[in-house]
Amino acid sequence: SGKRGSGGRERGRVVKYANTYKEELEALLRELAEVLLQLALERRRVVEAVVVADHERAREQQHEPAHSLRALLHRSWSRLSRFVLSTCDLCQLLRAMVHHHSQRWLVLTLSCFLLLGNYYCYDNPAALKSQLQQHFGAYTRDAFELRFNLLYSLYSVPNTVLPFFGGAFVDRFGINTALVLFSTLILLGQVVVATGGSLDSLELMLIGRFVIGLGGESLSVAQGALVVEWFLNEEIAFAMGLNLSISRLGSVINNELSPLVAEVASVSAALWLGVSMCLISMLSVVCIIWINTRVEQQKHLAAATGGDNDDFIPESIKLSDVKDFRVSVWLLVFGTIVMYGCVIPLNSIASSLLMERDYFKHPPAQCVRCGEGAYAGLLDCKAIAPACPSAPPYAWPLPKLSANCSIDVSDDQLQCPTGRPYIEDAKINCDDEAWRNGPLTRVYCEKKAAAAEAAATPMSIPYLISATVSPFLGLVVDRVGLRALLQLAAAGVLILAHTLLATTLITPFVPFVLQGTAYTVFAAVLWPSIPLLVEEHHIGTGYGVLTAAMNIGLAIFPIFVAAIYSDHANRYIPDVEVLFVGLATLGFINGVALNAWDWKNGSVLNRGSRSTPASSTTHKPTESTSLLPSKRV
Repeated sequence: SGKRGSGGRERGRVVKYANTYKEELEALLRELAEVLLQLALERRRVVEAVVVADHERAREQQHEPAHSLRALLHRSWSRLSRFVLSTCDLCQLLRAMVHHHSQRWLVLTLSCFLLLGNYYCYDNPAALKSQLQQHFGAYTRDAFELRFNLLYSLYSVPNTVLPFFGGAFVDRFGINTALVLFSTLILLGQVVVATGGSLDSLELMLIGRFVIGLGGESLSVAQGALVVEWFLNEEIAFAMGLNLSISRLGSVINNELSPLVAEVASVSAALWLGVSMCLISMLSVVCIIWINTRVEQQKHLAAATGGDNDDFIPESIKLSDVKDFRVSVWLLVFGTIVMYGCVIPLNSIASSLLMERDYFKHPPAQCVRCGEGAYAGLLDCKAIAPACPSAPPYAWPLPKLSANCSIDVSDDQLQCPTGRPYIEDAKINCDDEAWRNGPLTRVYCEKKAAAAEAAATPMSIPYLISATVSPFLGLVVDRVGLRALLQLAAAGVLILAHTLLATTLITPFVPFVLQGTAYTVFAAVLWPSIPLLVEEHHIGTGYGVLTAAMNIGLAIFPIFVAAIYSDHANRYIPDVEVLFVGLATLGFINGVALNAWDWKNGSVLNRGSRSTPASSTTHKPTESTSLLPSKRV
């Protein structure tokens, strides 16, 4: 989300609670044993009753033969009544168990949709970058690039602070209140974003993104608290892993669906589709609150009749705890900034970068415009000239129209002047029906839309890998260890991935598979490392610092990307990728330092669960929602 990010920080919670599988199995076995014991005791009581009844019957036959039949019927009826009552009690117990388990899985299903809207909306601009640039053609390339990257920076700005308070809010006001507040902020923010798109106001969209940021990361904390409440010591690792996978699929769906909707309808329609995704999440909130309210009423009733209603005391985040952090924690913080800084910002510009590099490349000078070069004498290019490369992967030639061409309907293009200065591609608004169906721009818009849809597939790969692998990778890492070494390896793979994007023409699927793998591995080993390096009462602060650090990077680096793009002829390749290679290299150097520290301190991070020396600093999971990391990983 988190950002962000695959879900990663969630991996922290998945690994943190992985050992609860054993406890859950033992709990289920104890419960079954108790039921069997009750049945055995009941059988013993019945047998003893039969023996006693036989002795009584023998005495009655000797002393009261006239009443033996009546006494036998009375005793038989009593035993049958006791047996029926015991059977009913057992059935009631089993029904309660089944009802409880069915409720838990219903809550899990609903919780998987809590963040679907947030993940979808977070990556909404990235999937529509090319279309948004056309939609806001009144801005220069430099001005648009800056505002586009601000869409992501402004989301992250509030989350440089909120991670220290989101969990405390959930602890203080309750899960239901938190779910309503944070989901409403996300829905309201996306409504403002979509309204800005409809009113051609990028500034309004920026305000909406900031509002989404106020609720996005904190909703992750509330969702984690919900899962912990329902699944503590019961399938917690599976539940959190499933949450991450389904939520991250929101990003994948957005990357594939949004460009298609923009082509068929408009960019505004694609943004409003994000609102509908938020409404789905809000519907799940309503259902969860209804279930929670019923359960709370049952708890209060149980407490009033002497039932158990234990609560826990939440553990708060304290900034003063950072003075106790070891060097290794600060190495993790720096690694978080630079590693996420070369992953999430790339996804936000991936659509335009891939079109520039692979799917809508700038053609040779003689093939740029109809009526000139290889297309001399042709006002309308109906086919690619023999001397020009194919489209795709190159862009379709631009129409020979003047830069001051203004149209209201499609046929107005035929009345536009054709002299210099010519119209540039950014000024051709294919989101407008007049341009999209214009006689001189129709083919150009069709080819550009097809290129944007093609770019959506490789840019979805990192999130798809995260969604499918994350639920299981954390459990493997917890067993084999190698956390510091895997962080180093992830940085090395990211260097390779960005180098391939910057300097080669290899298919984009290869570097994006590499990035997705590195991204997933890094997140899976980063967040679970905190409980190994800090005292138990500092875990919440550790996660808060790590989440804030990640969002600091995600607020700053998009601005760097916009500045580099503007200073290098409005191109991403290779200079923006050089920035990402540099960040990954810093992550690699940081990984070397982390491994050196770990080796000198007993391999705290690289040791797996099979090794349990006395010096181990692992901690048991805590119930405090303040300790739950954000899911934007």
